[in-house]
This record gives sequence, structure tokens and C-alpha cells, in this order.
Amino acid sequence: MTEHLYKSVKALADELGISRTTLYKRAKLNGIDLNGNYTSQQIEQLKTVQFKMDTEQKNEHFFQSEIQRLSSQLTVKDEQIAELNQQLKQAQKLADQAQQLQLKTQLQLEAEQQKVLALETELQQDEVVSEASANGAKNKKGFWRRIFG
Repeated sequence: MTEHLYKSVKALADELGISRTTLYKRAKLNGIDLNGNYTSQQIEQLKTVQFKMDTEQKNEHFFQSEIQRLSSQLTVKDEQIAELNQQLKQAQKLADQAQQLQLKTQLQLEAEQQKVLALETELQQDEVVSEASANGAKNKKGFWRRIFG
């Protein structure tokens, strides 16, 4: 392996055509000590950003697959919410119908109770009239009896 000797980091950065900051980042990423002596392999590693690009591509792929997964979950959740809203509407409609039925039944019951009360009152009046008739018939004297006593 060929050894390359550079007097400064600036000289190496100029040779590679990158800034000193970029050189420091690449050296840190590849675990290279910037001491002035570099092998050809180290120079190649400092020239390329392949490792970083691979990581970015992997991250991008991961994020895309994660976005797709989350989107599908969101679609499922939206469908579930729509279904639950439909069930809620049905339950509200059934509750409304039950209340209407209960009110109608209550009104019918009250009407029947009024009829029963009216019949009871009429029956009591009939009993009073029949008692009065019976008492009147007992107290009623015939024509001759009233005259002669």
C-alpha cells in the first residue's frame, strides 16, 4: 500500500476537493485519524461518501415503508370510525323509536285508565239509582193504601 504524506489537513482537503469540515466528518465517519500519513485505502474512503449514501438510502427506504404502513393503518382506522359512526346513528334511531313507543304505550294506558274510571263511576251511579229505585219501591204505597192508610 502506498503511503501519502500531507503537511496539513487543509492540504489534504484541497487535494480531495472538499472543505476541511467535510474532511473531518468523513474521517470521523470512517474512523480515520488525520495525522498526516494516509494509505491509498484511507484516501479513497475520504474521497467517497458511499457509506453515508447507503445509510441515507436505507433510511429513505425505511421511512417510505413506514409511511406506507402507517397510511394503511390510518385507512383501516378511518373505516372503523365510519363503521362506528354508522352504528351510533342506528343506536340513536333505535333509542328514539323506543322512546316514541314507550310514550305511545303510556298514553294508551292512561286512556284505558280513564275508561275504567268512567265505567266505575257509571256503575256506582247505576247502583245508587237502583238502590234509590228499590227504596222508592218499598216506600211507595199503593193508591188505596195512601188514601186509607
